[in-house]
Amino acid sequence: MVPLNSAQLGQLLETASPGSTVYLVGIGGCGVSGLAHLLLDLGFRVVGSDLAANEETRQLAERGATIHLGHHAEQLAAAHPILVAYSSAIRLDNPELKAAERLQIPMARRALLLAALVHRQRGVCVAGMHGKTTTSALLAFALENLGANPSYAIGALVPQLARHARLSVASENLFIAEADESDGTLSEFRPQHAIVLNVDAEHLDFYANLDAICREFANFAQQTHDTLVFCADDPRLAELFARRPGAISYGFHPLANYRLVVTSAATRFEVWHSGQKLGDFTLRLIGEKNISNAGSVIALLHRLGYAPEQIARAIADFTGAARRQQELFSDARFRVFDDYGHHPAEIQATLQAFKSLGARRLLVAFQPHRFTRTQALMSEFATCFGQADLLWVADIYAASEPEIPGVTSAKLVEAIHATQTAEHIPSLDGLRRAVRAAMLPGDVVLFLGAGDITKAAHELAAELREESVSSNEQLLAELTASLSPESIVRRDEPLAKRTTLRVGGKADLYAEPASEDDLSRLLKFCARHQLKFTLLGRGSNLLIKDGGIRGVVICLNHPNFSRLEITGDKLSCGAGVKLKAVSVEARRAGLAGLEFLEGIPGSLGGSMRMNAGAMGSWLFDVVEKIRFMDYAGVAHERVASEVNVEYRGCPLFKNHIALGAVLKGQPTAAETVAARMQQYSSKRWESQPKEPSAGCIFKNPKTIPAGKLIDELGLKGTRVGGAMVSDVHGNFIVNADNATASDVLNLIEVVKQRAKSARGIELETEVEILGEG
Repeated sequence: MVPLNSAQLGQLLETASPGSTVYLVGIGGCGVSGLAHLLLDLGFRVVGSDLAANEETRQLAERGATIHLGHHAEQLAAAHPILVAYSSAIRLDNPELKAAERLQIPMARRALLLAALVHRQRGVCVAGMHGKTTTSALLAFALENLGANPSYAIGALVPQLARHARLSVASENLFIAEADESDGTLSEFRPQHAIVLNVDAEHLDFYANLDAICREFANFAQQTHDTLVFCADDPRLAELFARRPGAISYGFHPLANYRLVVTSAATRFEVWHSGQKLGDFTLRLIGEKNISNAGSVIALLHRLGYAPEQIARAIADFTGAARRQQELFSDARFRVFDDYGHHPAEIQATLQAFKSLGARRLLVAFQPHRFTRTQALMSEFATCFGQADLLWVADIYAASEPEIPGVTSAKLVEAIHATQTAEHIPSLDGLRRAVRAAMLPGDVVLFLGAGDITKAAHELAAELREESVSSNEQLLAELTASLSPESIVRRDEPLAKRTTLRVGGKADLYAEPASEDDLSRLLKFCARHQLKFTLLGRGSNLLIKDGGIRGVVICLNHPNFSRLEITGDKLSCGAGVKLKAVSVEARRAGLAGLEFLEGIPGSLGGSMRMNAGAMGSWLFDVVEKIRFMDYAGVAHERVASEVNVEYRGCPLFKNHIALGAVLKGQPTAAETVAARMQQYSSKRWESQPKEPSAGCIFKNPKTIPAGKLIDELGLKGTRVGGAMVSDVHGNFIVNADNATASDVLNLIEVVKQRAKSARGIELETEVEILGEG
């Protein structure tokens, strides 16, 4: 064997002939497959082997790598490599490693080769026992959004990055690397900047004790040339680094240099620095641990010179790395997630975050990882699942370790039984079946573990997708049969075309009842099948998320709900009538007071729910009587004076459905009404954009109109993706170029954060936001 250190490896790569071959043993693993991508970027020929094909090997094969299934000495010898690299999961008696030793081919562990590649550029290493994959992925994603063109090597697939490892050409670029401490190779890295998230009693198969782990991290910090960012909430890190010159702390601790304050539902937070608020930030990932990890990224990016507003935009849309809170399935019944968590501290934090989703029950399936970890942390594992309503434990995933007598999942379940109920299910197939049998509508299911439990999670998700299609087809057939032939019922209906903003996903089921009786039957159907339902009007003042809407979307679009009759000065209107049609018919009948409705793009029903207004007038100013249906399917009538209304809302319609209303006009010459309508129309077209929009995005604060505020902040024309703050009216966000709902939501956050940081004004959205992210 010819072992090389990282400096020697760097020299070998620098002097190698163009097109030289590097052979990678265990190329299907995320770490080694990442090396393969980096080597391909450098122009090397890559050949590798693993026991099975996967997404990583497929991506590499598409880029020209040669992939062998199985480990055989002959295939390594035939490749004539200048270097053989291997992961720590590969045993040293592997036939290919033995062949490399016999042939005197230089060999290196994965981490040493990664360190050599990192040292070619301005390295940024992310280290810690928990969260480094998510943090390094978030940092790479943010720098990509900031236009920095970083190199990176992430220890998992990242859906929002084209691949999980990339080497840019410029030597001055940052190289983001997930630095693994598990095998003692952390000391091989000498980065310019580093983030240290935490230390814990982990990898005790390699380290003698926690003190030895702390020494490893202390040495790593000494080798960091410039900025060291560490978590102030970890007392061991605080002890190690608080007095280190140039070290920067972040966290919830009041003495942190970058202090985090959660403001809403564990996804929105503030960052305070040097006694002043740096800015407001939003994540799509849930839980305080993810906010903490994001805090480290914000702190480093701020030290690198990026403005808080830039950072907020850069991180807001990050959805995570594979197997980190990865949602595999979601419908009206269930949500299924896959997560890599395998240490008690990770598990406890993850379960706490998922509990915040407000599910009916949290069902957890766990696969312990390694006999040594299970043995060392048995008591911690026994008490970390307290948030789980149901818990199953599979057999231990050995990860190439030999069994330890007496250390079993059955023993772990016995220990758990001291505080809660758990069931030992040895096989993954049995685990999947047990979980599926226990699931009830409203449950969230979480598969946890670093081993192959992910297969059970993906198989259950595939099973549920088949069920969902079949179930929705059955529901479609049953619902269609229960309604009159004039009603419309569809499955997987695109909703973007049904909104004025032209964004949003699909509805599981979509229904246009033909009558009040059909609507009543539809509501009872939803109650019987425990289906959520959502009312959709003409789609104005509405933002539907890209994931669409689960359950049934109900639209009162049938002509029977769009009738309009005029008797004297009264207009009897169905909920589906367009407000423009109301104003036009009032003009023809010589009825004034309704001209302001001409510029509101919605229907009467939606406008009643929102108490829509324009030109200083409000819908309920002209309503005399309303007709509505409760969720049990019973219709009611009420005079308008008995109905509580407020700015941009009518609380009654939070749990009732508008069926129609009687509006009152003022008899006036038709020419006078027409002239006033023309005046309003001209004013609207002069002050409102022509591109697709949802109308005004924000409610007006008490101190200044939202549009004027946004204009004064210089935000007109600001873009995120295809969404843009209108350059005509600041309170409109328009679909300028095939925008997605995520584009619009991120742009909303940009505006809100700027208003808060610059003026201290908390903007509140007026547009209704529905659906799954």
